[in-house]
Amino acid sequence: MQAIDWWLVAAYLLFALAAGAVLARRGGASVDQFFLSGRRLPWWLAGTSIVATTFAVDTPLVISGWVRDFGIWKNWLWWCYALTSLVTGFVFARLWRRGAVMTKAEFAELRYGDAGARWLRGFLGVLHAGFVDVIQMCWVLLAAAKIVDVLFGVDKTVGLAVACAIALTYSLLAGLWGVVVTDLVQFAISMTGAIVLAVMAWQAVGGAAAVAGAVAAGTLAAERLAFLPAPGPGGPLAASFWTTPVALMAVYLGVSWFAVESADGAPLTVQRVSATRDERHGTLAVVWFAVANNALRPWPWILVAIASLLVLPHLSVEAPVAGTVTGVSTASILLSPAGEAEATVAVPLVRAGDAADWRPVPRVGVGAEVAAGDVLAASDSERAYVVMLKRYLPAGLLGLVAASLVAAFMSTIDTLINVAASFFVNDVYRRFLHRGASDRHYVVVARLASAGVLAAAALAASAAQSISALFTLFISFLAGVGPVYLLRWFWWRVTAWTEIAAMLTSAAATLALTWLPVDWPRGPLSPDGALLHEGRLLLVVAASLAAALLTLALTATPDPAALVGFYERLRPPGAWGPVRALAAPSSRPGYALGASLCGVASALALVHGLLFGLGHLLLGRPGRAALLGALALAGLAGVRGSLRRLT
Repeated sequence: MQAIDWWLVAAYLLFALAAGAVLARRGGASVDQFFLSGRRLPWWLAGTSIVATTFAVDTPLVISGWVRDFGIWKNWLWWCYALTSLVTGFVFARLWRRGAVMTKAEFAELRYGDAGARWLRGFLGVLHAGFVDVIQMCWVLLAAAKIVDVLFGVDKTVGLAVACAIALTYSLLAGLWGVVVTDLVQFAISMTGAIVLAVMAWQAVGGAAAVAGAVAAGTLAAERLAFLPAPGPGGPLAASFWTTPVALMAVYLGVSWFAVESADGAPLTVQRVSATRDERHGTLAVVWFAVANNALRPWPWILVAIASLLVLPHLSVEAPVAGTVTGVSTASILLSPAGEAEATVAVPLVRAGDAADWRPVPRVGVGAEVAAGDVLAASDSERAYVVMLKRYLPAGLLGLVAASLVAAFMSTIDTLINVAASFFVNDVYRRFLHRGASDRHYVVVARLASAGVLAAAALAASAAQSISALFTLFISFLAGVGPVYLLRWFWWRVTAWTEIAAMLTSAAATLALTWLPVDWPRGPLSPDGALLHEGRLLLVVAASLAAALLTLALTATPDPAALVGFYERLRPPGAWGPVRALAAPSSRPGYALGASLCGVASALALVHGLLFGLGHLLLGRPGRAALLGALALAGLAGVRGSLRRLT
């Protein structure tokens, strides 16, 4: 980092503070202004804010790690959620905006309307403010620590403290107005930085021709470049067909997209939709997010990851003997061989020929028991992105990309702070602890809650190690509620206790499957006798669905009269016969479900045509790129037609 690089980073930080100061009066005027921008956001600003938030500083690190360790196909772990986002945009966004709620917890009370619903709202408020958003902030802080450590050369605690203090300052001053306005600039800077790094790194290693040469020479495995994993021999009915990658793909495409807690809209998506001007703007915001997030963003990160495979080899250090780890440092690991308590073997981690910026890092701690051949240290694929940045960007461009990573970090942290505070203030404090106070009082509480959740996340991050492990644990934790969240919109019979049972079962099953020592039969989802995340997800969803169905069978049927207010306000489609019979005649379903589903299918063609068309083009396959480009154009025409019908 040269002087010009530091000036670019400083200029961005000053902009963020200035935006908070300028918008402070507007954002602090009321609770609705602080958390929902007065419900006046246009679709392009709300949608871009969601994209900027999901473009966290951890995202390029995690994706480059997946590509290096598994291959491009591993991105289906999150590409499958394109369908989730499009269903939210075309099916649920209008209903969320029509409901005029601030949070998903508030919606739970509106939807069920009984004593159980009040308890559920309070529980969800505490869960999101005190755990869910804190865990998300935790992995973002962990990724930022890796970047500060490699890129800036400053103490990571000090670096993170400065960035967090600035993000907290403008989000405290201006609330959601400060968040969305800075998000717009942050997204532009982040995408520019990612594209610049991808172009520079791709050219430095020789581009598509060098990649093809490495595949031909056998130094780069062809499966690293595959968009889909290759099955084993035999047909789908043969056990040999179901390799671990193919089984994982089946889980992603068959279960993951509807199993997550955000199946009908993530909390931040619900907040942005509720903050838009009307139902049309809410729908357009989510559709724009789905296209930008899934089709336009990934390839700069993937190209950097592929380029890194040509210049940053996988490194590992294995235990020469069985024994106990007695010391760990960046230079060596000390082992006490089994049966020789007084002896010590020093295993060096720094070897001749290793680059100073790319070395194995310890994977074991003091006291660990290891067998001969166990991996003691290995290169961290999540750091490859930052190493490539440091190697291939000159002064000035390095500062631009450094500023883009700071922007990506702050665009996620500021939203998570604001969303967590909205759950606490709207669904815990104002609903149960202190009702009827002034807007000024609640805004003060919101600012205090914002600082509190950030402090809790920093404490959690100090004890965490792996970004990917936190991400996959988070996906499973509330996976079982996804089907219930979808069903509650279409069937009047679902109750608050159905949702509570699914949620508690999901959390308990995730923790049990994560921490209890179980030797699983070897198979595609447990290749080494340990259950993979995807296998855990299947079991969690099955257990939660069973609990939800059992609760439906054992609990009393809800009173249709108690749901009339909800039905008249939102007019959802589906099986609402007993409620619809009691509602006003004018409360027929305000919904074109056919046009919505047509929009989902067309947008999927648009997203995947763009995504894989760009991929084939960048990897030197123009024929396939042209075909997929045609698919994207057809999808765009279908999306426009569906939006006209819905409007």
